[in-house]
Amino acid sequence: MREPSGQKKRKSGEGRPRPADGISESLSRRLRPQAAYRWLLPQLAAITPQYIEMTLRGALAGSHVQAWELFDLMEDTSPRLMKNLNEVKRAVLGLDWQLFPWQAEGGPPTAQAREKARLVDAALRGMRPDPAADENDFNGTLYDVLDAWGKGQSVQEIEWEFRSVLGCGTILAPRATYWVHPTCVGWDMRGRLGLRIEVAERTGRGGAVTPGVWQTTAMQPRPSMVADFPPDKFLVAIAKAKSGTALGGALLRPLAWWWCAANFSGDWLMKLAELFGMPFRWANYDPGAPQATVDAVCEVLERMGSQGWAAFPYGTKLEFLQTPRAAGDPPQQDLLDRAEKQMDLLILGQTLTTDVSRQGGSRALGEVHAGVRAEVVRAAAEFCAGVINTQLVPAILRLNYGEAGEAPGFRPVPRAAVDPLANAERDATLLRCGVALPKTWFYERHEIPLVGPGEESVAAPVGGAGTEGGKV
Repeated sequence: MREPSGQKKRKSGEGRPRPADGISESLSRRLRPQAAYRWLLPQLAAITPQYIEMTLRGALAGSHVQAWELFDLMEDTSPRLMKNLNEVKRAVLGLDWQLFPWQAEGGPPTAQAREKARLVDAALRGMRPDPAADENDFNGTLYDVLDAWGKGQSVQEIEWEFRSVLGCGTILAPRATYWVHPTCVGWDMRGRLGLRIEVAERTGRGGAVTPGVWQTTAMQPRPSMVADFPPDKFLVAIAKAKSGTALGGALLRPLAWWWCAANFSGDWLMKLAELFGMPFRWANYDPGAPQATVDAVCEVLERMGSQGWAAFPYGTKLEFLQTPRAAGDPPQQDLLDRAEKQMDLLILGQTLTTDVSRQGGSRALGEVHAGVRAEVVRAAAEFCAGVINTQLVPAILRLNYGEAGEAPGFRPVPRAAVDPLANAERDATLLRCGVALPKTWFYERHEIPLVGPGEESVAAPVGGAGTEGGKV
């Protein structure tokens, strides 16, 4: 195995390289984690349809931070929306992410292609994030890439390290990735997403000004202060739900109005329940009663909603009037249902949980809905695989081989349901036909451990009953 490209070669006898020891400056950490970011949006009750329109129009002009905060608030305050987005993400992570070596069309993989596939597989499967630092392993990286599926963009920084891998030697591999807050990136006048180059200076020895850590604020960056991402250091995921600029292509944009309507409807529904959810208290008093008596009766009536008892002057008549129930659901409830239906249609492509339960449904309808959902999951998985195959995998190869030719690729495929009996019958038929099957593969397929030397085993001779105590 060749030495990682661009790194200092170690002399013999220096021992195993320490993690991140000798990492070039271009691959060192660029962004400083921040404990908190200043939130730009107002309180939830102040977000009106007019404010949402202003925010979405501002995103088209490059003000992506406020738009991202709106989408994040939508996901944070809507259980249905968060459920739908996580349903897609969990389904993608639940696929079988297989890594295939590169091969020419119609030909087998070359020896070098297989070697590169083994190195990439070891580099990604061996990621070791710090659990206290909110870092990602391979599955976490996929999850944060899919954040762009709804919000339009997602950026992660890659932390590299030297790692000793059996059969591959010392390689340069990603130790972890971590999600980058949108305030750290910006869009320039060319429509390119890049890193902010705000005031990032500090005073060194002798008063010299030297580059320091990247400082970021929650303010919208100016296009002139955006630089291209350093090579092999960041993962950039941009997902568009429609043609045109990526700033206006986020999947959650059409749901912003419905989310706002659901917020106001929920508030109105709570007030409706507060007013009409309990019986009205009606008290009659003598018309000639003094004002002090009238005030005392009103005060007691007001307290009865929480105390459940009262004392009135003699002659006061008290009644509890039950509120009549409407024939159907209130309009607030209908608006909430419509908003959730739009979330189901846009994110999952179907409304299985609502339409089928209300209309009775059928098995055929359920299969159609499941097929539509599978198409959405497949599209999200292909988007995620494209980011990994075109950015992370080539970066690993360039840093270890100096070039990214014959790069392997991930293919997420559904996990097939295993039928042990069908597999056994099929393999028995193939063996009777004289088809040779790899022994290790055969035992793993049927989840049978290989028999060790000298270990007792149970076997059945051809055409006879089983025997015990045999020696291998």
